[in-house]
Amino acid sequence: MTRNLVLWVLGLGLLFVAALCRDPLAQGAPTRGGPSRTATVGDGGKARARAEVPTTAAVMVGPVRRGSPVYPEQEIPLRFNHGQHLALGIDCSRCHTDVATSTRSRDLNFPRGESCDECHGPQHPRPRGEPARCALCHTEVDADNRVTAGLRAPRPQLVFNHQMHAQFKGQRGSDCEDCHGDMSKVRLATTLQLPREADCLTCHDGFQATERCGACHPTEASGRLATRAQDDRVLPALIPTGRSGWGAAHDLNFVEDHAGISKANPTLCQSCHDESFCLDCHAGALRPLRIHAGDYVTAHALDARARTQDCQSCHRTQTFCLGCHERMGFGEREEGAFGVGGGLRFHPDGWSGPPGMPQGHAHAAQRNIGACVSCHTEDSCLACHATTGVAAAGLDVSPHGPGFGRSPRCRALASRARRACLKCHAPVDPHLECG
Repeated sequence: MTRNLVLWVLGLGLLFVAALCRDPLAQGAPTRGGPSRTATVGDGGKARARAEVPTTAAVMVGPVRRGSPVYPEQEIPLRFNHGQHLALGIDCSRCHTDVATSTRSRDLNFPRGESCDECHGPQHPRPRGEPARCALCHTEVDADNRVTAGLRAPRPQLVFNHQMHAQFKGQRGSDCEDCHGDMSKVRLATTLQLPREADCLTCHDGFQATERCGACHPTEASGRLATRAQDDRVLPALIPTGRSGWGAAHDLNFVEDHAGISKANPTLCQSCHDESFCLDCHAGALRPLRIHAGDYVTAHALDARARTQDCQSCHRTQTFCLGCHERMGFGEREEGAFGVGGGLRFHPDGWSGPPGMPQGHAHAAQRNIGACVSCHTEDSCLACHATTGVAAAGLDVSPHGPGFGRSPRCRALASRARRACLKCHAPVDPHLECG
């Protein structure tokens, strides 16, 4: 009995491991929910692996109710068949009577009861003696034939003028079907039949109509897009998703790809974000933890030397970098508050030595003194290059080449910044004067 139990447990364990090793995404199996692990980058159609979810991308907006950032969820307790009515030759304006004069997106352009009464008999209001037929159209009707739930359609976060678009009907192809699609196959219309961004961009391409985002999306007082409804804070935020005409889809890759997009078209980002939004992340006290890959500390020296990334945009070189180097034993201190007594050195042998010996640091200092001062203070240079007659006495090792005192460069530097010369030379030093 015990042996059979052990074999049974081992069998379940093997099945569990096999299930973990099997990757349905890698084998082309369809997935339900959740983002894919690949994304198309750029117009070339090259696919690459998606980034992991940034650790700082927590629930920043709180719970939200159903619906899109543009079209809130609607409640339409009605039964209706658009295809059946269109098959009878009934025009859209026959039922949607207020569309021709509607100038705001908040206008409820649903058919009124009086429009239905023209074909279905008087019910709004119902004459005395006329039988009630509420259940013919309404789905929420009690036993006494009374409607218990009405239509609820919150104001969409959109700027739209039906009247203006109707004026172009027949001139620029602005028919109802162009925005709402083919309604002959639709029963009850929902927010799925409302126009999407791709539908609008067929005309709003900058030539036929303006392509300005604020022409359709509500804006704040600053002129930037209102990414969240002011009157309904539980609506989803307006965030670009999927492929768009601008190429700024805020998917999981965007945390890595947004730098190129922001440099190529900064006005696009400024339509929604202000400078403080960027500084909260790039110069704030708490920065994203997914900027660098795992174990980046072993490869960061290559980027720091090649300046492929602006390290100082997030890190303070005199505290963050120097503090870590000192603790790891790469600094000058072998013991003390930070030193650990390690034998590691940041510079190779022969980087600096006694006077008269080859000095590898001279060329690097002349090429990029900013890299030197990220770890060294002025005292590091003065310890060797200062003369013995100044306040901080050095070894009187000249950093200048032969004949520098008689060169035009000496006179040019002295006339431009003489105080820099006094860092190493005393005021009475004869070498202070250029020949």
